[in-house]
Amino acid sequence: MAKKKTNSAETVLTVKEAKAEIDKLSEEIRRHQYLYYVKNQAKISDLEFDRLFRRLQDLEEKFPQFKDPASPTLVVGSDLDKDFEKFQHKLPVLSLINTYNEEELLDWVNKTDPEGIYSVEWKIDGASIVLYYENGMLQNGVTRGSGGIGDDVTDNVKTIRNIPLRLPESVTVHLRGEVFMTFKDFDEYNEISSGKYANPRNLSAGSIKQKNSAETAKRPLRIFTYDAVFPEISKKFKTHQEILSKLEQLTFPVPPNTVFVTGSKIAKTIKDFKKKKDKIGFPTDGLVIKLNDVSKRDALGYTSHSPRWARAFKFDAVMKESKIVDITYAVGRTGKITPRAEIEPVSLAGTTVTFATLHNQDYIDELGIGIGAVVRVAKRGEIIPAVEEVVTPGKEIFKIPDRCPSCKTKTIKKENLVDLFCPNPDCPDRVKNGIIFYCQRKQMDIEGLGEKQVEFLYDHDYVKSVADLYDLKDYKEKLMEEEGFGEKSVTIILGGIEQSKQKDFRFVLPSVGLPEIGHKVTELLIEQGIDSMDQILSISKDETKLEALLEIPGIGPSTVEAFRENFADKKILKLLERLKKSGLKMKADPVKVADRQPFAGQSWCVTGSFENFQPRDKAMDLIAYYGGRKVSSVSSKTTHLLAGPGAGSKLEKANELGIEIYDETRFLELLKSLQIDPKI
Repeated sequence: MAKKKTNSAETVLTVKEAKAEIDKLSEEIRRHQYLYYVKNQAKISDLEFDRLFRRLQDLEEKFPQFKDPASPTLVVGSDLDKDFEKFQHKLPVLSLINTYNEEELLDWVNKTDPEGIYSVEWKIDGASIVLYYENGMLQNGVTRGSGGIGDDVTDNVKTIRNIPLRLPESVTVHLRGEVFMTFKDFDEYNEISSGKYANPRNLSAGSIKQKNSAETAKRPLRIFTYDAVFPEISKKFKTHQEILSKLEQLTFPVPPNTVFVTGSKIAKTIKDFKKKKDKIGFPTDGLVIKLNDVSKRDALGYTSHSPRWARAFKFDAVMKESKIVDITYAVGRTGKITPRAEIEPVSLAGTTVTFATLHNQDYIDELGIGIGAVVRVAKRGEIIPAVEEVVTPGKEIFKIPDRCPSCKTKTIKKENLVDLFCPNPDCPDRVKNGIIFYCQRKQMDIEGLGEKQVEFLYDHDYVKSVADLYDLKDYKEKLMEEEGFGEKSVTIILGGIEQSKQKDFRFVLPSVGLPEIGHKVTELLIEQGIDSMDQILSISKDETKLEALLEIPGIGPSTVEAFRENFADKKILKLLERLKKSGLKMKADPVKVADRQPFAGQSWCVTGSFENFQPRDKAMDLIAYYGGRKVSSVSSKTTHLLAGPGAGSKLEKANELGIEIYDETRFLELLKSLQIDPKI
């Protein structure tokens, strides 16, 4: 959407102009609320949305005769969906007023209670949810909806790993939380999904609204809970800090790093949080600052839209103006075509930016982007430069050609996606990016082969597939004569390629980049004893065995179909055969085990969080080392469950199946009795 230069609040408007602008702003805000809450497709930044919202508030205050009883300033944006049962909230589910600079935030603190204690918490960028427990049992999981009525998504909520279904106390509590995915989990899930999801927030929100809870269960969702009402014992809690402490006692996960400080220390605390935000591992778009004293909260009360005792402090990206000089494209290894604006160089977050993403044609149309436009550019998450606003439009809105810019194949749209894709698996850019992916650190980790080196090798016909990497040694002398490839760098590259032959099959298979077959699926197969390429190829030729894969929790019809297609493709089979002949491991390495095997014959699963095992997989590795089998889901074949605080559906299923359950204390006692050091 091209930025409309609206009049400032001080500009004198005629009555007719005021009504027209109020009507237009109301319509525009409702549309963006629908896109954000229902479609999970935000088209403008939070900052721009808040500018529109505040402009409408100002106009309605000055011209109250034109304020619609259903004005978007009076209600929370709605995510209601006609396909779900509706639920009347038992507490008002309001939103927070956003602040974008410290001066504005501190002004609010000074007006509210400058000497008071405030909590400073991460603002999780996910999907809002309200949980209702009665007598210690989860009864309902409900979306925020309109703030008064939400969609009942209880079946989906129950699949979230760290939501307790039964509390250790028979207590009634209504609490708010944010459903999210860690960046690591999102990347892994998106990898097996051919990279079709834009970001963790969209995937989390979409997952909560799945019509089939079995599909939601496949998504690596988590929750942080951040506020609660205890109807029966509400007077017991004097502070927000006491409420959070109680939530932790009840095994609810709460945001990490939360601190309680006086108003005078908030500015310093914000700086401390900013230093941590790129290391926390989950999406956050700012902080939430809340008055700690419950009685003071009650005295301040609420507006129709938000509490007066809390504010959101948004980490708004620094934006710089520049001019679009050209629009080009990036074609990823999955075929996704991403338009990029080539801009006049501008300094952002310590680097010089010359390209900024435009996402897709819908985004270009919405903002009205064209060559020659003056735009504002920001670094999203301080990583990916993106065009956020148009200041001055170009001559005309740019249209992406319907042919792949790399191979000229006619592009396609995939179901439910707005992006264009090149369907040609031999597209030069797709192949090139597939090789780059193969060499990355979290894949085959080939030293010396970064993006520029791979592009050179591909463009100069040294390497046209990942299998060609293993023939590169035959061109050592010739390669050393190439500009930028001296003896030292070539030696490092060839050494890295040779070293990659030692990588476990656990890395080889997902690094090839086959659709739906990433690290998670590979681990699920190996857990079931399918640990070699020969076994996988055998299964792919047998319909009965293919259908049997559906019995593995975490593997669905799309993965089975990918098996059927991938391993019937002669080009893929030839590639795998070449990799095998080059010496890569086509069978998973056996897990190293101790001489003693006290866990032999046992299958252990883990859920929740632990004090002595961080990450919790350390406990499972210990069990495997002493002869046990670690599994990722609870089934009738599981013999033991190790459950910590935040345990969810796995614990419930283990109880239903009568599986032996260990908490951390009991597990440590077991290790001690077996003379096993838990630190190994």
